Amino acid sequence: MKKTHILLAEGEPIAGADLKDQLQEMGYIVTGPFSQGENAVNSLNNGYPDLVILDIQLAGKWDGIETAKRILTKQKLPIIFLSSNSDADTFAKAKNTAPVAFMSKPFRIRDLKYTIELALENSEKEPKDTRPIKSPDCTPCLSDRLFIKTKDRMERVFFDDILWVEAEDYYCKIISKENDILLTQNLGKLSEALENRPEFIRVHRSFIVNLKHVEQIRELHLHIGTKQIPLSKSSKEELMSRLRKI
Repeated sequence: MKKTHILLAEGEPIAGADLKDQLQEMGYIVTGPFSQGENAVNSLNNGYPDLVILDIQLAGKWDGIETAKRILTKQKLPIIFLSSNSDADTFAKAKNTAPVAFMSKPFRIRDLKYTIELALENSEKEPKDTRPIKSPDCTPCLSDRLFIKTKDRMERVFFDDILWVEAEDYYCKIISKENDILLTQNLGKLSEALENRPEFIRVHRSFIVNLKHVEQIRELHLHIGTKQIPLSKSSKEELMSRLRKI
Protein backbone atom coordinates (compact mmCIF):
# COMPACT_ATOMS: atom_id res chain seq x y z
CA MET A 1 0.00 0.00 0.00
CA LYS A 2 1.36 3.39 -1.03
CA LYS A 3 2.28 5.60 1.91
CA THR A 4 1.06 9.20 2.08
CA HIS A 5 3.69 11.81 1.29
CA ILE A 6 3.59 15.15 3.17
CA LEU A 7 5.62 18.28 2.38
CA LEU A 8 6.42 20.19 5.56
CA ALA A 9 7.59 23.82 5.89
CA GLU A 10 8.06 25.21 9.41
CA GLY A 11 9.73 28.49 10.32
CA GLU A 12 11.14 27.18 13.60
CA PRO A 13 13.73 24.43 12.95
CA ILE A 14 13.27 22.73 16.34
CA ALA A 15 9.48 22.73 16.03
CA GLY A 16 9.80 21.49 12.46
CA ALA A 17 12.03 18.56 13.45
CA ASP A 18 9.64 17.61 16.26
CA LEU A 19 6.59 17.79 13.99
CA LYS A 20 8.35 15.68 11.36
CA ASP A 21 9.04 12.98 13.96
CA GLN A 22 5.39 12.94 15.01
CA LEU A 23 4.16 12.75 11.41
CA GLN A 24 6.53 9.88 10.70
CA GLU A 25 5.23 8.08 13.79
CA MET A 26 1.77 8.37 12.22
CA GLY A 27 3.15 6.52 9.20
CA TYR A 28 3.59 9.40 6.78
CA ILE A 29 6.58 10.03 4.51
CA VAL A 30 7.78 13.59 5.15
CA THR A 31 9.82 15.86 2.89
CA GLY A 32 11.38 18.69 4.90
CA PRO A 33 11.03 20.41 7.18
CA PHE A 34 11.99 23.49 5.20
CA SER A 35 12.38 26.80 6.99
CA GLN A 36 12.25 28.75 3.70
CA GLY A 37 9.35 28.67 1.27
CA GLU A 38 11.66 28.85 -1.73
CA ASN A 39 13.24 25.52 -0.80
CA ALA A 40 9.85 23.91 -0.20
CA VAL A 41 8.68 24.92 -3.69
CA ASN A 42 11.92 23.74 -5.30
CA SER A 43 11.49 20.32 -3.68
CA LEU A 44 8.48 19.79 -5.97
CA ASN A 45 10.95 19.20 -8.79
CA ASN A 46 11.46 15.73 -7.28
CA GLY A 47 7.74 14.91 -7.26
CA TYR A 48 4.46 16.11 -5.78
CA PRO A 49 3.32 15.23 -2.25
CA ASP A 50 -0.19 14.22 -1.30
CA LEU A 51 -0.56 17.09 1.16
CA VAL A 52 1.32 20.23 2.26
CA ILE A 53 1.66 21.59 5.79
CA LEU A 54 2.81 25.22 5.81
CA ASP A 55 3.75 27.47 8.70
CA ILE A 56 2.71 31.02 7.76
CA GLN A 57 5.75 32.53 9.51
CA LEU A 58 8.60 31.22 7.36
CA ALA A 59 12.16 32.46 6.95
CA GLY A 60 13.33 33.74 3.58
CA LYS A 61 11.57 36.14 1.22
CA TRP A 62 8.29 34.16 0.99
CA ASP A 63 5.92 33.63 3.89
CA GLY A 64 3.66 30.60 4.02
CA ILE A 65 0.86 32.30 2.10
CA GLU A 66 3.13 33.30 -0.80
CA THR A 67 4.66 29.82 -0.73
CA ALA A 68 1.18 28.30 -1.03
CA LYS A 69 0.44 30.48 -4.06
CA ARG A 70 3.67 29.34 -5.73
CA ILE A 71 2.88 25.69 -5.02
CA LEU A 72 -0.62 25.99 -6.43
CA THR A 73 0.70 27.39 -9.72
CA LYS A 74 2.49 24.07 -10.17
CA GLN A 75 -0.11 21.64 -8.84
CA LYS A 76 -3.42 21.77 -6.99
CA LEU A 77 -2.59 20.24 -3.60
CA PRO A 78 -4.41 20.23 -0.25
CA ILE A 79 -2.74 22.70 2.11
CA ILE A 80 -2.94 22.97 5.89
CA PHE A 81 -1.76 26.27 7.37
CA LEU A 82 -0.17 26.52 10.81
CA SER A 83 0.09 29.92 12.43
CA SER A 84 0.93 31.52 15.76
CA ASN A 85 -0.84 34.62 14.47
CA SER A 86 -4.56 34.00 14.08
CA ASP A 87 -5.75 37.59 13.56
CA ALA A 88 -8.48 38.28 11.02
CA ASP A 89 -6.14 39.83 8.43
CA THR A 90 -3.79 36.83 8.38
CA PHE A 91 -6.71 34.44 8.15
CA ALA A 92 -8.30 36.41 5.31
CA LYS A 93 -5.06 36.32 3.28
CA ALA A 94 -4.63 32.61 3.92
CA LYS A 95 -8.25 31.91 2.97
CA ASN A 96 -7.63 33.31 -0.52
CA THR A 97 -5.48 30.25 -1.30
CA ALA A 98 -8.36 27.89 -0.40
CA PRO A 99 -6.56 25.78 2.23
CA VAL A 100 -8.22 22.70 3.66
CA ALA A 101 -7.53 23.91 7.21
CA PHE A 102 -6.08 26.76 9.28
CA MET A 103 -4.71 25.68 12.66
CA SER A 104 -3.59 28.10 15.36
CA LYS A 105 -0.48 27.32 17.40
CA PRO A 106 -0.17 25.71 19.81
CA PHE A 107 -2.34 22.84 18.60
CA ARG A 108 -2.89 19.29 19.80
CA ILE A 109 -1.18 16.72 17.63
CA ARG A 110 -4.35 14.63 17.74
CA ASP A 111 -6.29 17.50 16.12
CA LEU A 112 -3.66 17.76 13.39
CA LYS A 113 -3.89 14.00 12.82
CA TYR A 114 -7.65 14.19 12.33
CA THR A 115 -7.31 17.25 10.08
CA ILE A 116 -4.81 15.45 7.85
CA GLU A 117 -7.03 12.38 7.57
CA LEU A 118 -10.07 14.47 6.61
CA ALA A 119 -8.05 16.51 4.11
CA LEU A 120 -6.71 13.38 2.42
CA GLU A 121 -10.12 11.74 2.31
CA ASN A 122 -11.72 14.81 0.72
CA SER A 123 -8.80 15.18 -1.70
CA GLU A 124 -9.31 11.65 -3.00
CA LYS A 125 -12.87 12.54 -3.98
CA GLU A 126 -11.70 15.39 -6.23
CA PRO A 127 -10.43 14.76 -9.77
CA LYS A 128 -6.69 15.34 -9.96
CA ASP A 129 -4.92 17.27 -12.71
CA THR A 130 -2.00 15.00 -13.46
CA ARG A 131 -0.86 16.72 -16.63
CA PRO A 132 2.89 17.36 -16.65
CA ILE A 133 4.07 20.95 -16.50
CA LYS A 134 5.57 21.97 -19.82
CA SER A 135 7.84 24.85 -20.54
CA PRO A 136 6.23 27.14 -23.10
CA ASP A 137 9.64 27.78 -24.67
CA CYS A 138 10.60 24.17 -25.25
CA THR A 139 9.06 21.67 -27.65
CA PRO A 140 9.25 17.99 -26.58
CA CYS A 141 11.61 16.96 -29.37
CA LEU A 142 14.26 19.48 -28.25
CA SER A 143 13.80 19.31 -24.50
CA ASP A 144 17.24 17.77 -23.99
CA ARG A 145 19.29 20.69 -25.31
CA LEU A 146 19.84 24.41 -25.26
CA PHE A 147 20.93 26.67 -28.11
CA ILE A 148 23.21 29.47 -27.03
CA LYS A 149 23.87 32.59 -29.03
CA THR A 150 27.58 33.30 -29.33
CA LYS A 151 29.26 35.91 -31.54
CA ASP A 152 27.98 34.88 -34.96
CA ARG A 153 26.10 31.65 -34.47
CA MET A 154 23.79 29.56 -32.27
CA GLU A 155 25.71 26.82 -30.50
CA ARG A 156 24.05 23.64 -29.24
CA VAL A 157 24.77 22.23 -25.79
CA PHE A 158 23.02 19.21 -24.25
CA PHE A 159 21.79 19.70 -20.68
CA ASP A 160 23.39 16.42 -19.62
CA ASP A 161 26.77 17.63 -20.88
CA ILE A 162 26.78 20.78 -18.75
CA LEU A 163 28.98 20.31 -15.68
CA TRP A 164 28.58 23.71 -14.09
CA VAL A 165 28.09 27.40 -14.90
CA GLU A 166 30.14 30.16 -13.31
CA ALA A 167 29.84 33.93 -13.26
CA GLU A 168 32.53 36.09 -14.84
CA ASP A 169 31.86 39.77 -14.06
CA TYR A 170 28.82 40.69 -16.18
CA TYR A 171 29.01 37.47 -18.18
CA CYS A 172 28.90 33.77 -17.36
CA LYS A 173 30.63 30.68 -18.66
CA ILE A 174 29.19 27.23 -19.28
CA ILE A 175 31.61 24.42 -18.54
CA SER A 176 30.58 21.32 -20.48
CA LYS A 177 32.13 17.95 -21.24
CA GLU A 178 33.18 19.15 -24.68
CA ASN A 179 34.17 22.81 -24.26
CA ASP A 180 33.67 26.08 -22.41
CA ILE A 181 31.16 28.61 -23.76
CA LEU A 182 31.19 32.28 -22.75
CA LEU A 183 27.76 33.93 -22.65
CA THR A 184 27.15 37.65 -22.95
CA GLN A 185 24.57 37.55 -20.16
CA ASN A 186 24.74 37.28 -16.39
CA LEU A 187 24.23 34.19 -14.26
CA GLY A 188 20.78 35.27 -13.12
CA LYS A 189 19.51 35.45 -16.69
CA LEU A 190 20.85 32.00 -17.53
CA SER A 191 19.35 30.52 -14.36
CA GLU A 192 15.90 31.46 -15.72
CA ALA A 193 16.54 29.22 -18.73
CA LEU A 194 17.44 26.35 -16.40
CA GLU A 195 14.73 26.78 -13.76
CA ASN A 196 12.56 23.95 -15.16
CA ARG A 197 15.49 21.52 -15.08
CA PRO A 198 15.57 19.87 -11.60
CA GLU A 199 19.17 18.71 -12.05
CA PHE A 200 20.44 22.30 -11.97
CA ILE A 201 20.79 24.24 -8.74
CA ARG A 202 22.43 27.52 -7.84
CA VAL A 203 24.78 26.64 -4.98
CA HIS A 204 26.52 29.99 -4.70
CA ARG A 205 26.00 33.50 -6.03
CA SER A 206 28.61 32.71 -8.70
CA PHE A 207 27.87 29.03 -9.50
CA ILE A 208 25.12 26.79 -10.88
CA VAL A 209 25.90 23.07 -10.91
CA ASN A 210 24.47 20.01 -12.61
CA LEU A 211 23.67 17.57 -9.79
CA LYS A 212 24.24 14.63 -12.13
CA HIS A 213 27.96 15.41 -12.11
CA VAL A 214 28.49 16.25 -8.42
CA GLU A 215 30.89 13.71 -6.91
CA GLN A 216 31.47 14.97 -3.36
CA ILE A 217 29.69 17.35 -0.99
CA ARG A 218 31.48 18.91 1.96
CA GLU A 219 30.47 21.50 4.52
CA LEU A 220 31.38 24.58 2.46
CA HIS A 221 32.07 23.24 -1.03
CA LEU A 222 31.41 20.42 -3.48
CA HIS A 223 33.45 18.70 -6.19
CA ILE A 224 32.86 18.02 -9.87
CA GLY A 225 35.95 16.21 -11.08
CA THR A 226 38.94 18.21 -9.85
CA LYS A 227 36.92 21.43 -9.61
CA GLN A 228 36.11 22.65 -6.09
CA ILE A 229 32.95 24.77 -6.11
CA PRO A 230 31.85 26.88 -3.11
CA LEU A 231 28.57 25.94 -1.42
CA SER A 232 26.64 28.65 0.43
CA LYS A 233 24.82 27.79 3.65
CA SER A 234 21.56 29.16 2.27
CA SER A 235 21.72 26.75 -0.70
CA LYS A 236 22.75 23.64 1.22
CA GLU A 237 19.27 22.85 2.57
CA GLU A 238 17.78 22.85 -0.92
CA LEU A 239 20.72 20.88 -2.31
CA MET A 240 20.36 18.12 0.27
CA SER A 241 16.60 17.94 -0.30
CA ARG A 242 17.19 17.01 -3.95
CA LEU A 243 19.55 14.14 -3.23
CA ARG A 244 18.83 10.51 -2.53
CA LYS A 245 20.81 9.70 0.61
CA ILE A 246 21.52 6.59 2.70
